[in-house]
Amino acid sequence: MNNDIIDKIVKTAHYMYSKDLTIGKSGNISVIDDSGEYVYITASGTNFKELVYEDVLKVKIDDLSYESTAGRIPSMETDLHIGVYKNRSDVGSVVHVHSPYATGFAFSKKRLYQQEGFGEITGEYVAEVNYYPPGSKKLAQNTAEVLKNEDAALLKNHGIIGVGKDIEEATLLCEYIEAIAKTQYITSTLNL
Repeated sequence: MNNDIIDKIVKTAHYMYSKDLTIGKSGNISVIDDSGEYVYITASGTNFKELVYEDVLKVKIDDLSYESTAGRIPSMETDLHIGVYKNRSDVGSVVHVHSPYATGFAFSKKRLYQQEGFGEITGEYVAEVNYYPPGSKKLAQNTAEVLKNEDAALLKNHGIIGVGKDIEEATLLCEYIEAIAKTQYITSTLNL
């Protein structure tokens, strides 16, 4: 086990909860290790406010085997995370949250415009992944496909996902997506 990776995931989970990027037992975080053979991912049904070391599992990418001293199982979105890592050698972390404004756009028919401030603008709107049930193979496959060329996406009727070279960058991107969603919501409300 890599305690440095686990420590970063635990601290990131607490930070994300404190910033209202996730509530209850929603969301998941992963980091791929330097060997590229293992992913450290939050366990299924964890509360980011109270996440502890035992809530982070080391999962072998090729066969999904894992060990858990606390009887925990990996996030239901483990296949989604692994699919992204298989498609993107430049990604070191995947962060999935249910922040209120961005998730509001994910549940609405409104599109979320890209804005200056976080790298090159690649299109008019933040990418979207069609709705598929959480934890499903279809959601994993379609998200991995969309994130081949994007660093963030709205998961329709679900939440948002961001990737980065490390956990800090992936988290910052999720914060940024939430901020532009809030700005767009405020702007549209003021323009009624």
